Amino acid sequence: MTRILFFGRLSDLAEAQDVSLPDDVTDTEALRGWLSARDARLGEALARPGIKVALNQAILPAPAPVGPGDEVAFLSPLSGG
Repeated sequence: MTRILFFGRLSDLAEAQDVSLPDDVTDTEALRGWLSARDARLGEALARPGIKVALNQAILPAPAPVGPGDEVAFLSPLSGG
């Protein structure tokens, strides 16, 4: 299973989940597409500029390989003040 986490405003649209990924979801960009196909509102949010992806608690440039046992977190941009 792959653990998917959502932070910031993304957490308003989706809850953390443990999923078995389809065979064609092998990287973070394919995961983003798969999530978007399942939920259009979440897909729109994930497509916005500034969304970061962390794989196993390290922010990486996309796409990064993903598989069973990984933790993927989608992070919305933070606003400072």
